[in-house]
Amino acid sequence: MPSVIVNCVLAAVVLVGAATDWRSGRIPNWLTLPAMAAGLVLNCFVGIGFLKALGGMLGALGLYFLFFVIGRGAGDAKLMGAVGAFVGWPQVATVMVVVALLGGVAALALAWQRGALIQVLRNSLALVADLVRLRWRDIREQSRAPGRLRMPHGPVIAAGTLVVLLFSPR
Repeated sequence: MPSVIVNCVLAAVVLVGAATDWRSGRIPNWLTLPAMAAGLVLNCFVGIGFLKALGGMLGALGLYFLFFVIGRGAGDAKLMGAVGAFVGWPQVATVMVVVALLGGVAALALAWQRGALIQVLRNSLALVADLVRLRWRDIREQSRAPGRLRMPHGPVIAAGTLVVLLFSPR
């Protein structure tokens, strides 16, 4: 029963985050910052415990901070930090893998729909090459290039989180 409360609050948070990101391209602080605190507090009393929740939050914030540095939004990082505060460590790693897989599929579908699939695949290969060579400046420039396809990440975070909540034992 306690994890049902935590999961329901988390589901509401990610769905609101997805809706606001879809509409405005932003995930607001009024949602993410209290959600991080709520995840930590709820897990102290009815969930996995404070340390696992804190580890999940910091792990997610740390990884998504790297994405922020190369051009993703800070709201994405804070929403994933909130997810981490609710699901804890190491469960947040599973959420991030599912989010990455769903995000890749969604990005390919968007590129195909807009007739840019070949270009997106070329850019992705160039990005991987830059990552292997540790060319951070090139990665950052590519992420901010004019004309690139934009896809809100909040809905993908919500979908990945909900998939993990629905299909993994707690």
